[in-house]
Amino acid sequence: MALGGKMERFCEEYIVDYSPIKAAIRAGYSSASARTHSYQLLKRNDVIEKICENQENFIKNGLLDNKNRVLKELWEMYERAVQAKPVTVWDKELKEYVETGEYQFDDKIAMKCLEFIAKLGGMLSEKEGEKNQKKDSFEIVVKVESDED
Repeated sequence: MALGGKMERFCEEYIVDYSPIKAAIRAGYSSASARTHSYQLLKRNDVIEKICENQENFIKNGLLDNKNRVLKELWEMYERAVQAKPVTVWDKELKEYVETGEYQFDDKIAMKCLEFIAKLGGMLSEKEGEKNQKKDSFEIVVKVESDED
């Protein structure tokens, strides 16, 4: 059985980032109803079958050929995210944006990339609370100190 327009589009969009709500919005559902529609769609066997078919085609056509390609692209995205960008503010007198001398980077994207890289490398467990005891895994300890008295 062939799926209708929005359902077909949802199946295509879902494999982009595996975010059901975002896929529903990109497929044409309203943002107010996207959560409900995505939940209902993912309960349908025909939708799940189409998603699996789309994944197989994606892999067959070389669009996702191996783990190394994914790692390479994640690393490139991480490097772009950590590049320092100058902070600018609006100068009323000059009527233009001027640099403040400070720099920032996109820490959210950088951390997400590192998380995915660690998961692909087997360093992080997929399940919350599950200890991953692989021989190549490691533990990161973060110590936070405060200057306040």
